[in-house]
Amino acid sequence: MAAYEIKNLPELVRPMLGESEFIGASVAKLTSAGDNYCSLIYAVDITVKDGKEEKILHGVAKMLPQNEYVQKLFNSPRIYFNEVGYYETIVPCLRNFQKEQGFTQLLSSVPDFYGARFSLDPSSDRIDEDAVLLIKNIKAEGFSIIDRRVGFDLVQSELVLEKVAELHSTSIALKLHKPEVFEEKLGPFFQEFQMYVADKTAHENVTKSMLDLIKGDKFCFDNLEKIKDNFNESSSHATTRNDKTFSSPFMSLVHNDMWTNNIMVKIVDGKTVDVKFVDYQIYEYSSLARDVIFFLFNSVQLPVIKEHCDHLLAYYHGQLIKYLKKLKCDVSPFGFEAFLSELQNVAKRLEFFHLILMLRPTYAEDADSTEMENISEKDFQNEKPASEKCKQKGYFIVHEFMRRGWI
Repeated sequence: MAAYEIKNLPELVRPMLGESEFIGASVAKLTSAGDNYCSLIYAVDITVKDGKEEKILHGVAKMLPQNEYVQKLFNSPRIYFNEVGYYETIVPCLRNFQKEQGFTQLLSSVPDFYGARFSLDPSSDRIDEDAVLLIKNIKAEGFSIIDRRVGFDLVQSELVLEKVAELHSTSIALKLHKPEVFEEKLGPFFQEFQMYVADKTAHENVTKSMLDLIKGDKFCFDNLEKIKDNFNESSSHATTRNDKTFSSPFMSLVHNDMWTNNIMVKIVDGKTVDVKFVDYQIYEYSSLARDVIFFLFNSVQLPVIKEHCDHLLAYYHGQLIKYLKKLKCDVSPFGFEAFLSELQNVAKRLEFFHLILMLRPTYAEDADSTEMENISEKDFQNEKPASEKCKQKGYFIVHEFMRRGWI
């Protein structure tokens, strides 16, 4: 395995070491092609000495991609700033609020934060190629990512939805109870900005690729113009983060990329006992329905979502209400009928487009994925044949969204 270097690593990790002495570290690439499009990700094993005993701290380092096209497409410096802020500021704020509300078990769906920097120059606020975010490598605790081409079973899906509901409800409650704290701590990361800005030709090529994926089904083909109209309208919203034209009682901190690659599970004796979320790169202040819809229709096993969709929607809503009550909120604005209306609005406006766009990356074979260093605009206009599983998921999404009046 090739070795990599992170400059001034001892200085970066010193605050987390306490009395321990830094001995050395090994750095190796952690992810494969297609696992992450926004960051370079490395496994960092740090050897420290505590008294006479040596031990290894397992970390994950995230750095800016060196690919200029990727940096521009994802607005890399901005999303790096936001991700550091999530670990450094938002999570402690939400946990402190939970503690004030009497919680004894605090938000646990996030890996531990070890440290971060924007540059080697401590006086600089510019995010450059030496920027590093260091978090705990929870693989060492038994967490793993499941096969994205398979997805989560029913029990795992319920566990994920409970954790998502806790995150959503805590940010809603914080804004309701302490709006000044919400604005001071979370507000700087909820400023509107642009991502995925593409020219007309690129947009047309992406749209064609998405339509090609689903047009093999007669029902989809018969509704192709309606679907295309939705894609064109949704894409105009998809480039804006923290869109200020979005407003409803269900506005919350949303992960916004809640799929298999960003959800790690801990399985003991065949039973899933814990869940954590990673890659807080494109979170935003938006409708909580976005996380719910995208997770369910992207990452739940197809037979499970076909049979249990209504149950899982009701289960999430029940967890949301449970946490809002624990956080001493008036739950009357969050009734189930209002939630269903929110799902319909968000599905039409954003998530149908998002889901169809992500079908190819979700079902891509590893050999078909491109290393980040080599990604170009053409890789996002994928014309490679889709697998039968990929097509069947696309057909189901179209049929189900049409049936529910979501497009």
